Amino acid sequence: MTRSLTAVTPSAGPGGRRLPTRPPGARAVLAALLGPLLLAACGSGPSAVTGGTPGATPPGALSTRLERVPVSGALAQSGTLRVRGAAPAGVSVTVRDAPTGLTVTPLTPVASGSDTLLPLAVSGQGSGPVTLSVRAGSRSQDVTVRVLGSGRYAPPTPYLAGATRSQGAQVLLRATVSADAAFRRSLLRFDAGAATFTSVTFPVSGFETITSHAVNGPDVWVAVRGVTADGSFLLRRGADGTARRFLAGTVETLNNVTPLADGRVAFTAYGQERVLLLDPASGAVGSVATAGAPESLTLGADGTLFFTRRGASPAIVSVSLTGGAGRTYPVGTPGVSVPASLSAAPDGQLWFTETRTGTLRALNPVTGQQREISLPAGSGPGDEARPGEIAVAPDGTVWATDTAHPALLRVLPGETAAATVPLPDSPANAPSAGPRALHVAPDGQVWFETGGALGQLR
Repeated sequence: MTRSLTAVTPSAGPGGRRLPTRPPGARAVLAALLGPLLLAACGSGPSAVTGGTPGATPPGALSTRLERVPVSGALAQSGTLRVRGAAPAGVSVTVRDAPTGLTVTPLTPVASGSDTLLPLAVSGQGSGPVTLSVRAGSRSQDVTVRVLGSGRYAPPTPYLAGATRSQGAQVLLRATVSADAAFRRSLLRFDAGAATFTSVTFPVSGFETITSHAVNGPDVWVAVRGVTADGSFLLRRGADGTARRFLAGTVETLNNVTPLADGRVAFTAYGQERVLLLDPASGAVGSVATAGAPESLTLGADGTLFFTRRGASPAIVSVSLTGGAGRTYPVGTPGVSVPASLSAAPDGQLWFTETRTGTLRALNPVTGQQREISLPAGSGPGDEARPGEIAVAPDGTVWATDTAHPALLRVLPGETAAATVPLPDSPANAPSAGPRALHVAPDGQVWFETGGALGQLR
């Protein structure tokens, strides 16, 4: 039975005379005596956990964590929910709610140290939240797990991608610099609506190679490693297919093409301690000196440029485009740490990997504080996840490739640990499995290349 409790404030008695009230001390004693009785009478059901990872768990409550994210569709894989401090014999789970067309089936619980792992098999098509009621002895918890939908699209020829960008409903892939010459001189466009691939050509020939690309509205920018005395250059391809060439003023390989809000285009040259800035209106290329050669380059949420620096003083460094001094955020151990794969979140945080230690970290550029994300342990020592590329979704979800496994890593906003998003093993005759070329589109869809095909999570 559910009872309703109503708070009553002092009121006037007959004739307007105010009713007497108890002194504060008496109220405190009364609350202490009646509190447990009222709670017992009203009942106290389990609270729901969204995403499979609770925050602070009250003493005696059930603690769960989603370790493997279930995926349906072309890249279907089962999920795994960890129940802490419970033996398999005492654990049960019931699926209370699931999207139409999607079936989630709990499999036999298995022991994992002092915990229990609950495998979650997925069948059907679709994506969305699934509500699970998990019980371990007298403890119970409602857990909401979001099943991801997926797609896999194979181009006519297996394609190893070095990077992926989106342009509206289309996805543009750039081949790795070691790909066949024909792939290195063009981009591959995927039309998500028609599920078709077409080549995007540029006036690039011979041994010239596209080394970076970016999208800015209807325009597609590529950086090209030149082979003549003119050196390397940028190309801007408009919606009508016409291209304009801009010399970079260097023979070095160009990387990190980044369109800016003021119309300029920032980029870097291999080994050079500066950020180059192209003004497309005049064709002039300026530069801003940097203390160290930039590796990765990204735009912060407020429009500030940041880059990663390795070497004797590994750091993340902000760039002042007006010529003032930037700010340096040291990372890890001097001469050892290698910060890489920099990406900015909507809340202003900067996410990056440290490749020497295989860690995933977040930097608050206002306070300078850094925090490290807990990563999946795999099957034990030596099998831990190792994050590679990073991309941040508009809702703040952080995605990373796992260079040690055919998987992605996902960190939901506010969480301190990453969950694994497993991917199917590639066929034996497929190119290197990946995943690679990670990108999150403005609509939140996740794109990547794996085994020579284009993968999608939604």
